[in-house]
Amino acid sequence: MPENSKPVRVAVNVMRSRLTVIGFNIAIVSFQIAQLYKVGGGITVPGLDYSVHVKADMALFMALALSLFAIVLFIMSCKLDEVGYCTHWTLVAGDLLMYLALANTLAGFFQPWNAALEILAAKLPAQAAQIAFLHTSMAISGGAAWFMATYAGPVVALVRSPFDKRVNIALTISYLILLLLLCWVHAQAGHVEAAVTGEKPGMIFSILRELVQPFQW
Repeated sequence: MPENSKPVRVAVNVMRSRLTVIGFNIAIVSFQIAQLYKVGGGITVPGLDYSVHVKADMALFMALALSLFAIVLFIMSCKLDEVGYCTHWTLVAGDLLMYLALANTLAGFFQPWNAALEILAAKLPAQAAQIAFLHTSMAISGGAAWFMATYAGPVVALVRSPFDKRVNIALTISYLILLLLLCWVHAQAGHVEAAVTGEKPGMIFSILRELVQPFQW
């Protein structure tokens, strides 16, 4: 987290590239939200003719909300003049929310599909070995991407941040608090799904488990 006495002026194209990433993420999330009811698994709700994936749905809606927050922060970071340099710390804050949005999108994609593969393996025992390989491959690839988005990306963003050290420390603390809050939200969603089977783990354990969410896939 370098200290910089010079005024921070980040090229506006740096911010624009991030808006492009968020735009793609919003499109992917919107598609998956509309298609998720077709995926097997989930819980059955009386009155609905499809299964509800509570954790996956919450992850996707959190991804959508975080993406929109990130867009606002990126726009706020841009100076209103003839050049449009990004001069405000909201640029890095937007980076952090962008990474969290990507991580939630990954969770909303990989978690229900891995559960669907388990159902498929039960129905096709002759192909259990091949399906297990596919399940492992998806869990590893999706899990690696999730850890990159949740931890590696924010660390790099904060280490390379051109803003004052105090700002970077405040952003680090804020990110950790937000991450724990999201883990609490996902843990609550997990408890709703677990209510069907009656296997509810403790809330503290559930929150800590969400910090390494891909291991549940």
